[in-house]
Amino acid sequence: MKHTRITNSREKLLDAAETIVMERGATRMTLDAVAAQAKVSKGGLLYHFASKEALVQAMVARIVGLAEEHFAAALANESPGKGRHARALLYLMLDDNGPFLLRVKRMAAPLLAAVAGNADLLSPMRQFLQTVRQGMSDDGLSDDRAWLILASLDGIKFWRILHLLEPSGTDLAKVRCLLEQLIDSEDFYEK
Repeated sequence: MKHTRITNSREKLLDAAETIVMERGATRMTLDAVAAQAKVSKGGLLYHFASKEALVQAMVARIVGLAEEHFAAALANESPGKGRHARALLYLMLDDNGPFLLRVKRMAAPLLAAVAGNADLLSPMRQFLQTVRQGMSDDGLSDDRAWLILASLDGIKFWRILHLLEPSGTDLAKVRCLLEQLIDSEDFYEK
């Protein structure tokens, strides 16, 4: 029972931190503000997160955990064989109505601001992307083609997160179609 209460308190604190980041911005996410938002004492917060950096790291890990979960589900829906990891990533990154992308779109820009001073906090995301890229290689994609798919999808994701460019639904459908054609092409794989 105690483990569940600790887990619930930790999740409540992460929820509070996310709320503050989304509503007020990363610079307003202080430990005091998170404790107040979660209706937890500062000592209770410090029990779970010894510093703001530890809290931000947990927030990044939480988003990565969601990505891993949704990617695994997309991968499970793919038939074994060539292009499996690339198609699962394509689904994950371009599924506009999916719960993962909606949450990432709300959280990513403020969270990036929070990690701007310490790129090491992004190590869970780096590891996830390396795992996905390795899966693409294991499927037979050459490194240059795996990088092309990752760069295309991450570029689109960051454009949208940072509101740099907003491709229309039609544009995204065309990009998806083109990437699917590349993924399904025998010429796209090492022989």
